[in-house]
Amino acid sequence: MSLSITSLRNLLARVKASVNGYLWQQDSARLPLRKRTAIRSCQIFVAVVRDLLQGQLSLRAMSLVFTTVIGFFPLLALSFAILKGLGVHNALEPTLLTLLQPLGDDANTYTADILSYVDAIQVELIGITSVGLLLYFVLDMMRKIEGSFNYIWSVRQGRSWASRVSEYLFAVIVSPLLLFLSITITSSVNTTFFSSLLESLSYGMFIIEFVAFIAPIFLMSLAFAFAYSFLPNTRVQFGSAFIGGLVTTVIWKLMGSVFQDFFIASARESIYLAFASVVAVMFFVYIGWLVALIGSSIAYYHQYPSKTRIVRGASNLSIAQTEELGLSVAAVIINRFNEGTAPLSETELAETLSGHPIVIEDSLLALEKIGLISRTADQPPRYLPTRSVASSTLFDVWKALRSYNTDTLQSTSTTSDQLLVKDFYERLDETIQKELGNKTFSASSAQPADSVGEIK
Repeated sequence: MSLSITSLRNLLARVKASVNGYLWQQDSARLPLRKRTAIRSCQIFVAVVRDLLQGQLSLRAMSLVFTTVIGFFPLLALSFAILKGLGVHNALEPTLLTLLQPLGDDANTYTADILSYVDAIQVELIGITSVGLLLYFVLDMMRKIEGSFNYIWSVRQGRSWASRVSEYLFAVIVSPLLLFLSITITSSVNTTFFSSLLESLSYGMFIIEFVAFIAPIFLMSLAFAFAYSFLPNTRVQFGSAFIGGLVTTVIWKLMGSVFQDFFIASARESIYLAFASVVAVMFFVYIGWLVALIGSSIAYYHQYPSKTRIVRGASNLSIAQTEELGLSVAAVIINRFNEGTAPLSETELAETLSGHPIVIEDSLLALEKIGLISRTADQPPRYLPTRSVASSTLFDVWKALRSYNTDTLQSTSTTSDQLLVKDFYERLDETIQKELGNKTFSASSAQPADSVGEIK
């Protein structure tokens, strides 16, 4: 029995090594386009599955279910108020039908109920007494949604409140107008004139069927691409966002078929029909958010292929390794600036130092916080020194990296043990400064260890 288990483990280890070799150890630049595309698609698939197994996407999708339940009607009411003021509030119906399509025949019922509820809202009353509350719920919902997408895109800082108000309200106001415009264009094209013109052609019916099949998928993919480009607090390439949106649309369509055939059918047969309907809607919202987060994750890995082999989470580096990597990153940035060469991006720094991109990102963030470097406006951003590098010493940067975040843990206790440790660190800093305080980042200053005290 133990022999068979050992054999199975060895087999799994060999399979894992073969898969890793196929996915990560080939020089993709020399491969044909078809094989390179297949390998990259497999890399993205493995990375997304790995994220799902970690559970963070599922956890955030569940939290967004509650957020949606709380903020959906205020958002809909605010959009409806704008559309009703323009006299085109019925434009919401096709959008809701598209979003609720996986609910099957019940989509019509839910859409009618939602529209009747929102239609009963008095727009003038909203403008006088409830606009503040509506705005609060909408902005809070968008903030929580942005946080989930920022996690996927490894963005640690969300928008400021000023940016949230301006950008979120812009989306809430402009989206209904774009919706009305798209419906108007679709209605104008879908006329008897165009239909008769196409039907007169030899392949006219095929073109009509093809357009009828492709157009909803294309428009829905564009809608998801816009969301993936707008929601994270970072610059997202539209090509990557569209690929994520296309995959999301395909999953959404497939999910609709499964949801109609199984879940809704079983709910109808239940004697607890009302309760089953509530559960079905909640489950539908959860799956919808999970699919949306998966699509954003696909867009992220498509834009940053080097991230596909990275496991999300905290690094396991020791304190010494973390300090060494931070100083190494600073040395590369400063020396390239001194040499007049082009600054590097995060991925290029990881390749130069053969380091894990996540810990490289942590080092860059720490160096930014102490004011040593700043990122450029390029995409992806590159890093340059922000102060005089001639006077920057290894000791100064090392000291700043070790103490830039100490204000988050202030201890008022002064026990004998703490005083002993504090005295040790003060003596350690004094000794290091005395021996190595003048050592600069210049690559030409590297000397053997026995003469390091004389370096400047």
